[in-house]
Amino acid sequence: MELKKTLSFWDVFSIALGQVIGSGVLVLIGIGIGFTAYAVPFAIVLSAIFSIIKQLPVVFMGSAMPATGGLYVYCKRVLGPKIGFFFLALLLVTHILIALFALGFAEYAIALLPELNAKYVALGILVTFYLVNLFGIKQAAALQKIMILFLLCGLSSLIFFGILEVDYSNFTEQEKLFPQGWYGFALACVIMSFATGGAYYVSELGGEMKNPHHDLPRAIIFSTLIAAFFIATVSIVAVGILPVEQTANKSLAEVAREIMPPSLYTLFIVGAALFAFATSINSTFSWATKSVIIACEDGWLPKGLAKVNKRFNTPHILLTILVVVGSIPIIADKDMPYIIMLGGGLVFIYDIFPLLAAFCLADRLPEVFANARLKMSDTMLKVISVLGICILLVQASIAFSDIDSIGRIMILGYIILVIAYIYFRTKYNDQAFKNQKTL
Repeated sequence: MELKKTLSFWDVFSIALGQVIGSGVLVLIGIGIGFTAYAVPFAIVLSAIFSIIKQLPVVFMGSAMPATGGLYVYCKRVLGPKIGFFFLALLLVTHILIALFALGFAEYAIALLPELNAKYVALGILVTFYLVNLFGIKQAAALQKIMILFLLCGLSSLIFFGILEVDYSNFTEQEKLFPQGWYGFALACVIMSFATGGAYYVSELGGEMKNPHHDLPRAIIFSTLIAAFFIATVSIVAVGILPVEQTANKSLAEVAREIMPPSLYTLFIVGAALFAFATSINSTFSWATKSVIIACEDGWLPKGLAKVNKRFNTPHILLTILVVVGSIPIIADKDMPYIIMLGGGLVFIYDIFPLLAAFCLADRLPEVFANARLKMSDTMLKVISVLGICILLVQASIAFSDIDSIGRIMILGYIILVIAYIYFRTKYNDQAFKNQKTL
């Protein structure tokens, strides 16, 4: 199945930036403040550095073999089909994180209109962007660019009104920087990794880019750097004006209401807050189905799931499944920190596999390695991959330390279920192949 190559650099860049900057600015800063108070800007900077290290091997592979379903394809081609599908199965379950974006949108909508019902608003925004993406990725990308413009303008207005009001002395006292010690700071770094990571998911769109070898690496790196700058600067305003008790585990609405004129506050909520979550939801719908399409073609999942609408060139069945998966945590009334840690623990596990693929790339696919548009020695790629794996292992252990036993059992049970599925699906596919040969 061949998807049309319609995406320019700015389309991909806007999707990547929207994926990164949404929840990171509007929800995760408040949660990070709850863990480490005035050290949250430092946690963001450190997380951004870690994110770039982890993404560099993926950027390299994207410049070497861009493809629809990029991350899955990288793992499949280098590590083998079974490990490739295991990676994809872990990736799929973390799509519950789209519920985080929808709940964040609802929280800010209620800041303007308190009579709204959070659950209905969250479900409503999911369905809205589900419908947008049903009409085609080009249309979704065009809308994304408009929303990104409003988002950056809104965040800039908050920075403009707040940056000179910050009491910078709070950032120099250790007891204020680390009220929960280094463990609290580490938890904040884990949380903020979701604020600075995620741009590499646009590698899933490699088959729909006009110039993927060139545009994919630039979109990932530039979007990560720009997002990190805005998130870190906004976090200084968020934690530096009001007492920590008023901002910890709270949205930016509290700070914006304090420092901005009423009319601009309303514009901030609409232009920055709501569009931030909208861009993240739209981005997830844009890329999340691509690997599944390829897995269906590979025989891991029923081929009928990957059916593409001929008029709009969109996988309508898979998009429908995604909106259902995203709705489950909302209907179940799970809070945002729980969703983050539960999904995050799996993110840090499955992110290891693309790094393993990058580590083995030159040995197993030497021609692909040699043809990469981004040049890097095999030794350097291996060193960066190992460093990224070490970072992920530490982050995973910290994330799982904050998940209850029920969450851990759910994750372990899912992993066992995936392994069993791979075993029986492989036997089924082998038998089907033998039967076909005998015919």
